[in-house]
Amino acid sequence: MSTYQSPKSKQKCFRQYLEKSGAIDSLTSALVNLYEESNKPHESTEYIKQHLGNSRNPPIEKQQQLLKENEMLDKENERLKQKVDEMTKTIETLKKNLNHLRAHSRKARDEKS
Repeated sequence: MSTYQSPKSKQKCFRQYLEKSGAIDSLTSALVNLYEESNKPHESTEYIKQHLGNSRNPPIEKQQQLLKENEMLDKENERLKQKVDEMTKTIETLKKNLNHLRAHSRKARDEKS
């Protein structure tokens, strides 16, 4: 004897399957990419086919752009680290000078007394 499943129940099961398998995320990503594309292709279905499943692996152009951006950020990070080091050294020098001046000032006050 077979069990009867309502169409709504079948739809719910199918939707859960699509969500668990990642199909909805992949489709959404491909459609969002198409929406954000400045030069819309004539064949939207071909575009979707090419970009389907690429949500985890972006197109080569995007990867290259991300690599360039990463390289630029690495250089900026290194430059900022050097600047922090220089400023830390300056602060240490200023602290030493301040302590020296305070000691000198105390010594001069003590001599006056």
